[in-house]
Amino acid sequence: MNEGLNKHYENLSRLYLRLKGYFVTNLIIHSEKIGNNESELDILGIRMPHHSQDDRKVNVVDYLKSSNERIEIIVADVKNTSNPNKVKFNKGLKNNDSSIEKLVKWVGVSDNNDEIIKKFKEYLNYHSNKDLTDFATFCKDDLSIGKFTFKFTFFCPSLNKWEVGGYKYIHGEEIFYFIYECLNTDKEVDTCSRLYSYDLWNEYKPYISFFKEAKEKVTKTMFEERFV
Repeated sequence: MNEGLNKHYENLSRLYLRLKGYFVTNLIIHSEKIGNNESELDILGIRMPHHSQDDRKVNVVDYLKSSNERIEIIVADVKNTSNPNKVKFNKGLKNNDSSIEKLVKWVGVSDNNDEIIKKFKEYLNYHSNKDLTDFATFCKDDLSIGKFTFKFTFFCPSLNKWEVGGYKYIHGEEIFYFIYECLNTDKEVDTCSRLYSYDLWNEYKPYISFFKEAKEKVTKTMFEERFV
């Protein structure tokens, strides 16, 4: 796959989450060996349960099923592949106890991590679980800082809508549809102007401009023609 295009899809996936109210970053899991890293993760996100952007009037079904009762932590990678069998976390993370421990400690929801580390190891290896009928999630309601949902998923712009088995992922049509519905300037919203300086979006500016200037619903083909 085109490495430059993959980077665009990573940025687009983070933009999708930001528009849904998540604080988003990536994560490098460091190694003791000079010049190496143990693993990396494209996306770590956190969303608060009382998040609201009603003034934007984006009335679409929440495919991601974001929690309105718990603080949500999302652990995700971006896989620009047409092969569903490749929708799995990298070996340096899912098969490495040290990497998993460092990830959990970085997330930092508890100072007693043994149980959470065990759950993370389980959920980072759900790619072979054929019984999944929804997002791979588990909840923790007994943490001192609040109630949490942990969600493990993928952004897969080249795959069709997920049906059942393995990780439920965010497919390409959903990514483009939601971002377009948030940003397109054809829809006038009396409580939220969609026209302003796109420079305010910093590194997301090229994507914001692209979606806002689109004269029709954006497709994967249109996006790749613009950014390849």
